[in-house]
Amino acid sequence: MSADKKHTDGYTLLTGVELSRRGFLRSAGVATGGLLLGVLVPTGRAAASDGENAELNAYIQIATDGEISIVVPGAELGQGVYTTLPKIVAEELEADWDRVVVRLATADKRFGNPRKKMRQSTGGSDAIMGYFDALRKTGAAAREMLVSAAADRWQVPADSLTASNSQVQHGPTGRALSYGELAAAAAAMPVPENPTLKSTEDFKLLGKSVPRKDLLAKVTGQAEFGADIRLPDQLYASIRTSPVFGGRLKAVKQPAAGLPSGVFKVIELENGVAVAAASVWEADRALKALELEFESEPNESWSSANISATLKSALDGETARPFPGAKGDAASAIDQSTDVMTMDYALPFLAHVCMEPMAATVQVTDKQCRIWAPHQQQGAARALAAELTGLPLEQVSLQGTFCGGGFGRKWELDFVRQAVQIAQQTEGRPVTLVWSREEDVQHDFYRPVVAARSRATLDPSGKPAAIRTRIAGPSVMTFQRRPLRIPDPILVSGAINSLYGIPNTLIELAEIQTHVPVGFWRSVSLSHNGFIGESLIDELAHRVGQDPLRYRLDLLADNARARAVLEKAAAEAGWGGQLKPTEGMGIAFSSGFGSFNAQVIKVSVEGDRLNVDRVTCVHDCGFALDPDTVRAQMEGGVTDGLSAALFGKITIADGRVEQSNFHDYRFIRLSEAPDIDVHLISSGEPVGGVGEAGVPAVAPALANAIYAATGRRIRQLPIVDSGLTVAA
Repeated sequence: MSADKKHTDGYTLLTGVELSRRGFLRSAGVATGGLLLGVLVPTGRAAASDGENAELNAYIQIATDGEISIVVPGAELGQGVYTTLPKIVAEELEADWDRVVVRLATADKRFGNPRKKMRQSTGGSDAIMGYFDALRKTGAAAREMLVSAAADRWQVPADSLTASNSQVQHGPTGRALSYGELAAAAAAMPVPENPTLKSTEDFKLLGKSVPRKDLLAKVTGQAEFGADIRLPDQLYASIRTSPVFGGRLKAVKQPAAGLPSGVFKVIELENGVAVAAASVWEADRALKALELEFESEPNESWSSANISATLKSALDGETARPFPGAKGDAASAIDQSTDVMTMDYALPFLAHVCMEPMAATVQVTDKQCRIWAPHQQQGAARALAAELTGLPLEQVSLQGTFCGGGFGRKWELDFVRQAVQIAQQTEGRPVTLVWSREEDVQHDFYRPVVAARSRATLDPSGKPAAIRTRIAGPSVMTFQRRPLRIPDPILVSGAINSLYGIPNTLIELAEIQTHVPVGFWRSVSLSHNGFIGESLIDELAHRVGQDPLRYRLDLLADNARARAVLEKAAAEAGWGGQLKPTEGMGIAFSSGFGSFNAQVIKVSVEGDRLNVDRVTCVHDCGFALDPDTVRAQMEGGVTDGLSAALFGKITIADGRVEQSNFHDYRFIRLSEAPDIDVHLISSGEPVGGVGEAGVPAVAPALANAIYAATGRRIRQLPIVDSGLTVAA
């Protein structure tokens, strides 16, 4: 099989057929004798677009040999949806999990997320929450159609049959038919509009850990990421863009001796240059030989120092917008109090540094544009390519690949834009664009730099009577030219946890402007507001001499679910036990993404040497569809949170990022990493998010632990800037 055939056949059946409301199983039978199923998703309007064809999301293909192929509608970023989403379908389908194969989706509106108005994108930890009900219905509908086909063949009542392990059985006679044998007949059955869903007590797959479907491919190197696509006559491109944000290419000078062999073309872009060559090495070598000149005034004047000064002025100023959801009258309560505590917090820009830098493969001809990309917004990326090439949308395809991390970075369209623009100049030859790590670190869409000022007053019992928190920072929505009528939630949401019983609260935004690109970072607003809000609660507890755990539990008196998460974290960590004089424990609570999370961190500090000994993490996502995956995501979130809290910082000088690679943009190393002890609570609430929910409590729990051990209060991240060094 040729490489090109490998990346076309196998997807046509799943995306190239039009499925009607009544007959959305029938098309696959033409090609395979099997069954292909999608599920209708309510959209608030008529599902049919032309009287017959409907918008669908996920698909099941059952071949005559019994193999079941399930398409994952979202992007696999490492968070495990490649396994968990098909497992939802397989559970209701009563499929033999060992016979299930999984395919990544193409960009197609039928794969839209019901939670996102049918946009096909992955972010905000909502893949499971968004697709859960629809995929259950998909599997249940297919199961009932297979049962109906068997009932028709045997001329017995359908309710006398059972489905299990990819078979339909007739108990009274002991007869059984495999799904493969029934698939073609099932394709002729009416589609049940409201199939019966299983009771959670009857689940065989959901709630249990199973080996991930992508595990073998990733361990053996067979999994295809963005840079792994191989096509006939392929080129590879390296790119360098203006080091100063907003800069434009002014001139390109090639070496007098000419470019190395293997170079196909030097391609000038608005803000940089790409070199397309026969190999990545040749492209990179040629790019380094070029002399590039950029125009970047006046943005060269920006620095971390003047950004910090701008943030401080915003906090001190009178211009701020209130965020919806305020309770009582915090401003008046604080103004009238004679005992007001004021705490200032600061957090830097953060980069994403996904394990796989930005990469995409594109082929553009006068008739089609084909894209292979690890992208979190498949639909938007496909639409952008159509706009750039001028081709009709139906002549543009985007096949998702595995993503070597995402965290919000692969939500952005910049690298797909570049890859399409480069492919437009390669004479129909496919080209793979791969960024260097330096390009990746210095041309990110960074988590916004923020400063915060929290002012609080207490009631006679020591509980917060009023909290007013002002956040200053650059708005992601403004940067994306999508200004809102309210302050940007990506900056301010969650700065005061609304679950705490505080009678007067007010959150405000003092928006600033910088030239630095900003975007979504793992856990979005809670990545910084978790630190701000939970550090403040800890400070208030210590101010009145109360135990930080008991203080939080009292504030959550009306929320049994939140209290259970905190209490279990404390119990598992041994909260309140005997500690050495150099040791300390800190606790923090976070709610968001439909889940509750609590963490206790134990540290030891000798002089200026900090050792993070242990992290106890308790997570309640309602129902863990795959416990091992949830634990892995908690461990990953804790590790990301520790890296950011301890080391993470992007700084600006002369308009450009100073960091360039892992030597100066640190991640926690194995020798520095603590034991991570994860516990899950199944509360029976609706399924919640996992991928981002493990991050927000890390930084405040760590800072609170350092205070408990040393009396040193950390209000500015990263922690290494406070003079502490991390013990290996």
